[in-house]
Amino acid sequence: MFALLILLMAIGTAVLPLIVSEAARFFPRLKLQPGSPWLPIVAAALLLVSIALPDVHISKQTSTFQQHFVGGGMYSACLYLYAKRVFGWRPHWIIDMIFLFAWVSALGVANKLIEFAFLELRLVAIDTSDAYWDLFANTLGGFVGYFLLSAF
Repeated sequence: MFALLILLMAIGTAVLPLIVSEAARFFPRLKLQPGSPWLPIVAAALLLVSIALPDVHISKQTSTFQQHFVGGGMYSACLYLYAKRVFGWRPHWIIDMIFLFAWVSALGVANKLIEFAFLELRLVAIDTSDAYWDLFANTLGGFVGYFLLSAF
């Protein structure tokens, strides 16, 4: 079930440029700019690769740090950069970092809420005791991904 959700998210992310181009046709007042179509594809690839990464054991309290770093943080950074380019945002660097943090945090919390729902519905058995590490990994991955990808 979890792998199916990841696959669906990856497909949805990869086709994001098509969705944005259709939205531009239906909402011409938005004035969407052509974004870098490779960013959503890279995001989708990062999401798929993240579930196969071996555990790096940075702490006894976490077993999914690398998954959240790559599939949460770096994935979020790709989507944030794509949104910036599509909407033509050029905020001051301090505001940009605040927006990036808010974006990565929002997606990280959404992930935790989905995990909670899956647990309550008894669809998966996930150890949620490492939630703080997961959010830290998301944040760190988001900033690292942003600085690596923003040069392109």
